[in-house]
Amino acid sequence: MSDAARTLRRPVSAAQLGVWVAQQLDPDSPLYNCGAYLEIDGPVDTGVLGEAVRRAVEETEALRSYFTEDTDPAEAPERTEDPRLWQLVVPAEPMSLHVRDLRDAVDPEAAAHQWMNAEMLIPFDLGRGPLSDQTLLLLADDRSFYFHRYHHAVLDAFGQSVYAARVASLYTALLTGIEPPASGFTTLDRVVAEETGYPGSRRHARDRAHWLDLFEEMPDPVALAGRSAGSTHSSLRRIQTLPTTLADRLTALSDRLRAQWPAVAIAATAVLYHRMTGRTDLTFSMPLAGRTSRTSLATPSAMVNVLPIRVTATPETTFTELVASVSRSLADVIRHQRFRGEELVRELGLSGGRQARLGPTLNVVAYVDELRFGDTPAIPHPLSTGPVNDLKINFYGTAASGRGIRVEFDADPDLYDEREITAHQQRLMRVLEWVVGQPERRVGDVELLSVVERERVLVGWNGEWRGVRG
Repeated sequence: MSDAARTLRRPVSAAQLGVWVAQQLDPDSPLYNCGAYLEIDGPVDTGVLGEAVRRAVEETEALRSYFTEDTDPAEAPERTEDPRLWQLVVPAEPMSLHVRDLRDAVDPEAAAHQWMNAEMLIPFDLGRGPLSDQTLLLLADDRSFYFHRYHHAVLDAFGQSVYAARVASLYTALLTGIEPPASGFTTLDRVVAEETGYPGSRRHARDRAHWLDLFEEMPDPVALAGRSAGSTHSSLRRIQTLPTTLADRLTALSDRLRAQWPAVAIAATAVLYHRMTGRTDLTFSMPLAGRTSRTSLATPSAMVNVLPIRVTATPETTFTELVASVSRSLADVIRHQRFRGEELVRELGLSGGRQARLGPTLNVVAYVDELRFGDTPAIPHPLSTGPVNDLKINFYGTAASGRGIRVEFDADPDLYDEREITAHQQRLMRVLEWVVGQPERRVGDVELLSVVERERVLVGWNGEWRGVRG
């Protein structure tokens, strides 16, 4: 059978259509390039990994697809969107994994990061496949990076994590000579099917009413930069791992307050923004999986939705009260998460560059399953999850995961420099230290300044002190 005969045509999700349309505004931009790498501290059998990746790509329609438009509307009368977009799924390429040997480099790890950063800037052509590539970077005989770059139109961060888990599972089974179990992945038409009955439904009407009521009065955007800019590709990133004792105390605080860790992280970030800006009405953009069925949760795809969470923080609010309030707001976001963020932006008249008015991005990702390649654990490192509006603050992991909690600041370099990002990240660390010890105190009492900053404000900026004789 020819490859043409084996090509399958699938519908696209609302998330895919939104990304595709946005990419058409600047086809040569890497704005929607996404990627991550797995840090593997242990020997890797490149042949076995190559076979694991080949099988995983064969199972994953999203990684074998590219996009096409209908030229004749009569070919797809059931589609009402304009343009009428489809994804074509083609057979897998024989070599799905590339291997790059950096073991002889002066600094293999630096060379790996330099190469990955350069790859992240190479644009994909949405009208041609593949829209994904995978490379094993060999740093030493017992250390490597497994790098996966993909376009946001075929895969999102959640889908990539599902795919990576499958590769690890296949590798481990093949390494031990065991035939791997079935993946559980389904076809993209079945994944997208769960969306078809939602537009125009009573559920859609209830969700729409909720969001329009919540934003009947639109708050001004909040930012730490003091000015705004358009979306940009991620290029200024700083990651800090919380001390183990702090991560453990935050977990204990979540248990004590009977709140999920994301609510505590969001509340702490709201304290930072409140104390830095004086604003009491804060809105953050939140990426959501966009999946509501077992089928879509188990299959790598692009379904992500981005919706705002609105937080009220006043100087008199205690952190305990703030966490309770955020928990209720977070529950509302999850309850009404099927309403598309793009639709909300249009309804609120915030199309184009004004999307940043929904606030900086705040994402809390708690890894549930530890990835292992054979007996070797693998640590995931996101490189880019798409465009940055002002600032993204990402929390990765939980204390219970065994890998700790990492806090990533991903910033627009036109608005922030390395020094500013470092200072803001350190302030967030001070907020976290403060709240675990004094959650019943008012957030207006949180001290953000370091000893050096306090000395500069109270002494240095007040000029030289001189005695005055009466």
